[in-house]
Amino acid sequence: MSSPVVLATRYERYALIYDPDRSRLGSEALGLVERGVDPLYASDPDEAHLLALQETGRLGALVVQGSLPLAELDALLERIGAQLWAGPASVVVVGPPTDRSALRALRDRALSWGLREPYDAAEFRFVVSAALATDDKLEPRTGLRVPVSLPIAVTFDESSRSGFVKNLSIGGAYIALAAPAAPGASIDFSLGLGDHQLTASATVVYCQDAGAQGRAVQEPGMGVAFRGIGTADRALLEGFIRERTDSFRL
Repeated sequence: MSSPVVLATRYERYALIYDPDRSRLGSEALGLVERGVDPLYASDPDEAHLLALQETGRLGALVVQGSLPLAELDALLERIGAQLWAGPASVVVVGPPTDRSALRALRDRALSWGLREPYDAAEFRFVVSAALATDDKLEPRTGLRVPVSLPIAVTFDESSRSGFVKNLSIGGAYIALAAPAAPGASIDFSLGLGDHQLTASATVVYCQDAGAQGRAVQEPGMGVAFRGIGTADRALLEGFIRERTDSFRL
């Protein structure tokens, strides 16, 4: 069933995971490698500072826990902020506070990315990749794939099946499906995006088995490229992807 897939493009910048509590972030950092992101890991500020200096010009994102005291965050940013390619704007806060004044304090420091609980590995990898990217790369164009979990109805081989879209872009999607169509096959699909229904066709680009190496999504299924998306449907997709991206902002 499986077919060769294109592995993730590797980023030239590193992501620094600052984890003084030795939390879940350590295991999540390992998953970044499959997304094309090389992680650096530090559990104390001196180690973080040293790694930042070693990778001057290549430090693209800083990932911290939302429970990190503001004074400690300020001290960390003072020491390594100059090495971050976009300064505080490339910081990801995992589990940001829900209190409005605490959130305002983060925004006042020009922090922009937040990953709220509960989250999965695909969402973690996406928001770190977003912090690594420039603003123009975050426009909803063909290459930006946002993590989602949306029910989809697909038709091929004269039968209908139900699956889930696990990531979505202007140009295509990954559909989790136990028995996907073969690469090169044509499918029809119907996908709900908010109050709107997107009905179109697609071509299967690749298939994968469960637990495929080097992929953000581990479910079996197929990657598809959309065909014949009209102007109105493209605008619908762009708006949905932009809203989904914005949901990861503080």
